[in-house]
Amino acid sequence: MRTARLGQDADGLPIMALLLRDESGDIVAYRNLCRHLPVPLDGGTGDLLSEDGAHLVCGTHGATYRLHDGYCVEGPCEGMALQRLYVREAGGDLFVSDAPDSR
Repeated sequence: MRTARLGQDADGLPIMALLLRDESGDIVAYRNLCRHLPVPLDGGTGDLLSEDGAHLVCGTHGATYRLHDGYCVEGPCEGMALQRLYVREAGGDLFVSDAPDSR
């Protein structure tokens, strides 16, 4: 798992992306922002995965999200999903954005 800075939002706050491989090995990316409170899932620690590695877990209040779709299965934001980001691989590099690539 990696994080990447994507710039700033309209309020000047950094937009951080989480890049990881889901259960099938596909690369997925989500905004590193809990759906319950506007805090990074990892609180800046980089520690995001459940003990078994099957879910992302919010370090602030324990919300548990599926890797493949970011859907919250347990916690105060149950039924909501993380903001999915778009990932494109080219020449061994990953490109992440909040909008689909028009190419």
